[in-house]
Amino acid sequence: MDMVKRTLLIGLVGLLLTLPFAAWAEDFSAKVYENGVNDNPVAVQGVKAEVFGGSGFGALLSSSATGSDGGCILKNIPLGKEVLVRLTKAGYVTQYDIKSYSDTGQDVVLWTGSNDRINGIYSSLGQAFDPKKGNVYLDISNELTGEGIEGVQFSVPSGKVFDLGGGEYLIANAQGSSLKVDFQKPGYAFDIESATIPLFPGGITQYYIAVQSDGGIAGSVGLNAITNAPIFGSIKTASGAPIKASVAFTDSKGNTIRPAVFSSWLTGAYIQTGFPVKKNVVVTPTPTTTGIKGFKPKSRTVAVKATTTGSEADFTAVPQ
Repeated sequence: MDMVKRTLLIGLVGLLLTLPFAAWAEDFSAKVYENGVNDNPVAVQGVKAEVFGGSGFGALLSSSATGSDGGCILKNIPLGKEVLVRLTKAGYVTQYDIKSYSDTGQDVVLWTGSNDRINGIYSSLGQAFDPKKGNVYLDISNELTGEGIEGVQFSVPSGKVFDLGGGEYLIANAQGSSLKVDFQKPGYAFDIESATIPLFPGGITQYYIAVQSDGGIAGSVGLNAITNAPIFGSIKTASGAPIKASVAFTDSKGNTIRPAVFSSWLTGAYIQTGFPVKKNVVVTPTPTTTGIKGFKPKSRTVAVKATTTGSEADFTAVPQ
């Protein structure tokens, strides 16, 4: 009888130990896209999506494959911990997407690229894609607004850094199994100023850094002294897919206040700085991809706020 009690007790303790970990793991719906003609996002079928976690991402947590709509389920993801999602498909460059998941309702968008597409991008940058070296696509954003931070300066021991705009950066052909990246922006103070990012030969590591930023600290001014601020936002389809668009900033008579910018093809985010506070600015996106009729609303009039984070104007694409 004592042996039976002891066995039951051990089994109960084991169950209690595993329950919290199971409760902290969730499944996420994801879509995998590649950039098509004019950077129009195209769903990719037949991509194998493997989720790795644990020390050094050594544990395979789940595996799935995308359907005709590019959708798949990322299963058994531990909340609040970084996981690696490896995307593989014949004829495509292997992608390693590293980030943490906390909101089970969030839309997960993953990106991949064919060998021809990636080689074309590298060629346009004056580089050759080296299958023996690693590469990093780095997204640096403001933790509060989610908008990309432009003008970041980098120090890396190997590889070449390219600014893709909108807070997106590429580090091409880096050596080793990991890369220590130091970064800063003049006049700004980030709570994070370095990261060590895993590298994979012949693959691209997609890595995301959200920083808390004190903008323009060199001037040490308060809110009452702010004279200009940014306008930011996102441009996506109704399903949440990012759209690349040209975004214009004018007054009510159509006169340009600040130069137009492009939203990111990867995230749909855009940002422009230097708007006089309390000024009304008309924000108008124009599609640069096929299949898009316009946006809802067609434009937004924004009263620029006297804050370092600025004012937001989001748009939803209307298909043709």
